[in-house]
Amino acid sequence: MSEFSIDELGVKVGLEIHQQLATNKKLFCNCTPIDTDEYSIKFQRKLRAAKSELGEYDPAALFEKSKSKTIMYFANPESSCLVEQDEEPPHELDIDAKKISLVIASALKSDVFREIYPMRKTVVDGSNTTGFQRTMLISQGGSFNVEDKEIGIQSICLEEDAAKILGEDGAIKKYGLERLGVPLVEIATEPFEVKPHEIKKIALSLGRILRSTKKVKRGLGSIRQDVNVSIKDGNVVIEVKGVQQLDQLEKVVEYEAKRQHGLLKISKKLQEIDWIHRDNDRKDVTELFKKCKSKIIQNAIKKNQKIVGISFRNMSGMFGYSPYEGIRLGK
Repeated sequence: MSEFSIDELGVKVGLEIHQQLATNKKLFCNCTPIDTDEYSIKFQRKLRAAKSELGEYDPAALFEKSKSKTIMYFANPESSCLVEQDEEPPHELDIDAKKISLVIASALKSDVFREIYPMRKTVVDGSNTTGFQRTMLISQGGSFNVEDKEIGIQSICLEEDAAKILGEDGAIKKYGLERLGVPLVEIATEPFEVKPHEIKKIALSLGRILRSTKKVKRGLGSIRQDVNVSIKDGNVVIEVKGVQQLDQLEKVVEYEAKRQHGLLKISKKLQEIDWIHRDNDRKDVTELFKKCKSKIIQNAIKKNQKIVGISFRNMSGMFGYSPYEGIRLGK
């Protein structure tokens, strides 16, 4: 097992900050954003895949449709209306939310567009009753400084937040609508080379700029970070979504960089050996799993699906090879 040194990997990180805005109503209706767990309205939907303007299906949407999930929504009339239920067209854009997003863009020296148009961003997990999220590109470019480092801004968007996940019960996913439609800004930074301990400083600095407007919400869940991580020789960018605690950022970046580098070492080792797989190196082992307690396996067997064992020749030791602790082929 190798000793891990992140300083030699050339780690690049990009942040996507999602910050809720402190407005008196939601982005496309007059409902007041109230955090509640009391619901008097309940309804359900099944999302289906639809073709885009290009006449193509989104692969992620088709995958979600294949799960055949039922989406159960819970609503409180004090914090949501027919707009959130997708039974009424959206109202006019909230002017306060637009003004706040423009202030934030100016604070980050970003180039604001002369015209702003709502766009649709496909949502496939049921967290939006419409199957898409309304988002507006406010500006591009800009930067802010953290000590002696300049962090570039890619884009700033104004968009509506998603519904709050309440849990899953078998084939039913449950969402509360009190958060759906709450205005938020999404700020995407340019990728930058960074050491893990510096990422928290950068996120904190950006957070301070947002709070200086005195028009953003505070508290757990009001700001979320998505972290894009890549390493020098990896040729891939992985997005880690929904990091809420700044203290987690360093660990997230370090682990993801280690995981990518570990898989890269496994890949190189695989290329060095002459492994073989033939069509006859497969065997139906369904009978061996008939008493298995796994629900996934039992459901597959009930659907007359097969469990197949595959033999790879000259692969001795590869499945157990772990370049770093917890990182191995297939994990």
